[in-house]
Amino acid sequence: MTLFVHPNFPNSYQYPFEITSPYTPAHNCIAWAYEDSSKWYWPDTGNRWYWPEEIPRKEKLSCFIALFDSICYRKCKNGDLEKGFTKIAIFVDQNGKPTHAAKQLLDGYWTSKLGDSFDVRHTILAIEGGVYGYVAVYMKRPKNIYILNLLRKIYKPFKKARIKRISCKIF
Repeated sequence: MTLFVHPNFPNSYQYPFEITSPYTPAHNCIAWAYEDSSKWYWPDTGNRWYWPEEIPRKEKLSCFIALFDSICYRKCKNGDLEKGFTKIAIFVDQNGKPTHAAKQLLDGYWTSKLGDSFDVRHTILAIEGGVYGYVAVYMKRPKNIYILNLLRKIYKPFKKARIKRISCKIF
């Protein structure tokens, strides 16, 4: 286990990160929380990074919520571990601009991709108050949604939106 502290995250001195993967610039924290490590997700106006066409390409919290809503996440009250659910946390800076996303692990800890660096295991407190700001919203979805996501990949000829509507209505 490799523990890591960083001056950009003052709370990491009290709650160190655990490095869980090698360095890779292939994806960012949004992609990591979205469970797609093949590309960067960001709604930049220059179209440098991937962003789904059906979601407005704006750096607004509502757009990030819509991104995760597209894969059946729904807003929830907190980041407490809840049996049968996967949770994510979306962070914003002091101006309300999204900066980061983290995904909850089975043990209640969280996992994040730190920019173009490595993935870490951490507490929410370790990240909060640093360069990523604070959690603005928690979202959750049932864990068995993975089966439906596999169906999306298998049945690519179908419209993703149609499969999304069916799968999200089940829960």
